[in-house]
Amino acid sequence: MALSKVGCSLKIYEAKANYLSPATTVAATGSAIIQIRSNLRYHLFVKAYGIEFLVDKIITPEFVTRVIMQLDFLLSGFSVMIVSNALANLKVDARVIDYSSLRIANFVVDMAKVWGVAISDFITAAEVLTDQIDYIREEEFDRISRTLNLEYAHCSIDNSLLVM
Repeated sequence: MALSKVGCSLKIYEAKANYLSPATTVAATGSAIIQIRSNLRYHLFVKAYGIEFLVDKIITPEFVTRVIMQLDFLLSGFSVMIVSNALANLKVDARVIDYSSLRIANFVVDMAKVWGVAISDFITAAEVLTDQIDYIREEEFDRISRTLNLEYAHCSIDNSLLVM
């Protein structure tokens, strides 16, 4: 298969902590809460011999993780690494991690500068939507066809089962 095409949309916003569930918002004073919500839309296309068609489309359920970060980490520059690790734990594509981590971390740092030690009253929500498209090209198409032909050559099908 050829390299995947990966697209990412990122929405980062500030939410009042009391609007979210209590389990989401438990944090010590002087810390930031980041809630990362991730979805993947995966598309598999065959693009061979002048034809192109969609084989499969998968949309994953939303994965949510929460990161609590002390202000010391935020202002020392470790925030990008912490956000990157949280995204990696969600099995997000490396290109999406590179794109999103700095943006999310910078938003949290900016919010920390505005709110100071009262930052635990707010939460940073980051919605990461990833679109990944893979293509089966001629070589892979031929390999799959040969495999299927060999498997079905060894099978015998009772035609009476095929009657509706």
